[in-house]
Amino acid sequence: MSTLPSSAHRDACTVAPRRPRKRSLLSPTVLRLRVAVRHDSLDSALARGADPASRPQLAMRAAQLERPRHRSTLARTLRRVVDEATGPRPAAARPTAVVIARNQILAHANDVLELAVRLDCPHPAHPTGIAIAQRLVTDAVESPLYVEEKRSALNHVCRQAVMQMGDPYA
Repeated sequence: MSTLPSSAHRDACTVAPRRPRKRSLLSPTVLRLRVAVRHDSLDSALARGADPASRPQLAMRAAQLERPRHRSTLARTLRRVVDEATGPRPAAARPTAVVIARNQILAHANDVLELAVRLDCPHPAHPTGIAIAQRLVTDAVESPLYVEEKRSALNHVCRQAVMQMGDPYA
């Protein structure tokens, strides 16, 4: 009797080479956390025209921006900025207040209000346009709402946002 294993036994004991594992999908909780941490960079990417379907984080952030409640909050903020610019100047700025580009807002108040109306419109809007509006409201370093630039900068950004949101009646 031979002590060597039969060829059938050897084949049964041979371990098949491991296949490379597919990259696992992010859990919903991890995805939400990543979106929360990176919302500014995701907004910037969407505002530049990134396809929301290209990455799960972009898709989730686009869905957040498209929510009626979020759009309404953006519109309300834009109206308040115009109200503040057209109202009397405060005696002294609070140390925590963001200073608005009053002259620029006064020159283009109609464009800002047109953007607010489009955001409040119940019809669908493309996330690129909403992301542009989001960056306009939240970027205190570069937004023409807060930084005095060329007089046409605010006009250009507002019109671009409205155009990117698409025709509400199409």
